[in-house]
Amino acid sequence: FRIPAHTLHKLGHMTTGMLIRGYDFETDSDNRENQGVSLKLRKMGLSTCNWGFWMMQALLRVELVLAIYCGFFWSWLAQFVLSLWINTLLVVSSHDFTQIIEPDTKDWARFQLLNAHDMSISGNPWVDGFLSAGLAPHRAHHIFPYQRSAWANHYSEQFIAAAAKEAGLPWL
Repeated sequence: FRIPAHTLHKLGHMTTGMLIRGYDFETDSDNRENQGVSLKLRKMGLSTCNWGFWMMQALLRVELVLAIYCGFFWSWLAQFVLSLWINTLLVVSSHDFTQIIEPDTKDWARFQLLNAHDMSISGNPWVDGFLSAGLAPHRAHHIFPYQRSAWANHYSEQFIAAAAKEAGLPWL
């Protein structure tokens, strides 16, 4: 029951929910998620529009419309379901908190560093960032959750490694 329900939920999210959420995010400049970045950019006279997000949304919808028009809806749906579940398994596998290290720690970053798992798919961190939808450098993602890019997460790993070494924490 959960697999079809989750799949339908994500299909609805992709077809309508992301547009609504994207519009809400673009127009609500002072919410917790963008932490005032939009306000600062507007004061500097810079655009706050997330063009990459909107182009990807357009591409997804054009792909769906073309698939329906050409009679390939079921093929499109099959690749959607397959991609959805592969990515869901990637996310779930990087949140394996069955053996929690230092569960009583009050240091949030320490807890994230010790318990989140980085992923290596190809062995090349730049390729892994692409293949994992940005979640390969997962400890960096947990420590800096508002970074929007795998490349930023990968770049920040050098600073996290230095801070971990300074704090006596392991970094592999």
